[in-house]
Amino acid sequence: MKKKLVVCIIISLFLISYIPSGYALINNQSIDQMERGQYKLVDKNTFSKQNLEHGLMRPDGNTLKEWKEDYFKAEKAYINPKLANNIIATSSYSILDLLNYVPSERNQGWCGNCWAWPATSVVEIALNVQEGIYERLSVQYINSCGSQVGVGCCDGGNLDIFCRFYRKTDITIPWSNTNADWQDNRAQCDTSCDSISTTPYYPISSIYARTIETHEISEEQAISNIKNILHQQKGVYFSFILPDDEYLTHFNDFWSDQKEEDVYNIDWACGKEYIEDEGAGHAVLCVGYNDEEGIENDYWIMLNSWGITSDRSTGLFRMNMHMDYDCTIVYQNHDYYSFDFETLNVTFTSDDGAPNPPEIQGPSSVKKDESNTYQITTIDVQNDEVFYKIDWDDGTVDGWIGPYLSGETIEVNHSWAKKDTYVIHVKAKDINEDESLWSTFEVSLSKRKDMDFTWIQWLFQRINILFPFIVK
Repeated sequence: MKKKLVVCIIISLFLISYIPSGYALINNQSIDQMERGQYKLVDKNTFSKQNLEHGLMRPDGNTLKEWKEDYFKAEKAYINPKLANNIIATSSYSILDLLNYVPSERNQGWCGNCWAWPATSVVEIALNVQEGIYERLSVQYINSCGSQVGVGCCDGGNLDIFCRFYRKTDITIPWSNTNADWQDNRAQCDTSCDSISTTPYYPISSIYARTIETHEISEEQAISNIKNILHQQKGVYFSFILPDDEYLTHFNDFWSDQKEEDVYNIDWACGKEYIEDEGAGHAVLCVGYNDEEGIENDYWIMLNSWGITSDRSTGLFRMNMHMDYDCTIVYQNHDYYSFDFETLNVTFTSDDGAPNPPEIQGPSSVKKDESNTYQITTIDVQNDEVFYKIDWDDGTVDGWIGPYLSGETIEVNHSWAKKDTYVIHVKAKDINEDESLWSTFEVSLSKRKDMDFTWIQWLFQRINILFPFIVK
């Protein structure tokens, strides 16, 4: 018995030695999960309290640069001059009551998708204001299905990625749909896109990011622009950069240890160097402000996605309104703005004249470089002829083929050159240019067998090495 126990211990230690020294596994994750890219090895030297409690975006320098470029490419948000007098006369304002949320459940946990929470909330507020629908919308949807626009589960992102996703899906779905509630708070990433029900849904006809002008203008004008968007009853998406561990810990401690009525001075990290292995980004929702006479008690009201604490029952924090709106951090001798304010131009539609979402039939498991046939059909409610747009998810798009009769089943062929999982997207439009919502169909060219064989082969190689010791 003792001999068997010793052998088991030796084998276990030998297998564990495969993990590089100086690293730890989070949440008992498996080697298989790491190979799928769902988790990351965390350096023990930087493994700290905030790694366990709160998710943050960890962009490298190139990603940070890309996000800033997206910000400046976006059109500027419309500032309504008719609201100026009303804004001047208002010292305290909030649109929080337009948002349906449960503070304790608004918690991203270890997941790094903070950007998706305020972005989704901007859409929720717009849905309420435009359509009178007071609904919690799914964050899990984009977290599980974001690969359609190149963003993985619990990855960092920005408003541009968010908008591209919803322009592709054309719908937003309720939190209450099957598997659409938030499930990845431990970054487990085991809720597949296919498992999320997209019925019911709210159709989106248009969604684009808009930059709220706050840079290289006076503080007074920057504040006025943000207030103007709030008074238009739009949510404000605020993103900021924490350049290194010191400033990350500072904000984390403020959130965890301070009270909801305390005001955070966010611009104390201005001018600091962004350190790739330590720096982080975060995004929250600005829902209001307090601007009394004088400047001592002026602040923005921010809604976080870190749940609640004993002193934050509503998940809010206050941020100094008289911040440095031109604050920058430094990366490779280039200055980048630390704070960005944005919103969304989003509209919803239910076009009764558009064709139904197409039906797609065909093989879901295929071989590499093999031609496959798929059948597509739709019904146009006005019996108009229809065209189809097909995105094969490998860079190939068949644009508006047709026309075909309403109800006619067409056949199209396609092959994929690389082993992967692909999501076919098909949309229909009629001769009056009325477009349907996208339909999707997942196709798999699995790589799993090869990966499993490699792992088993590796295991047996090590058992063979240990075999002489076991026999003795």
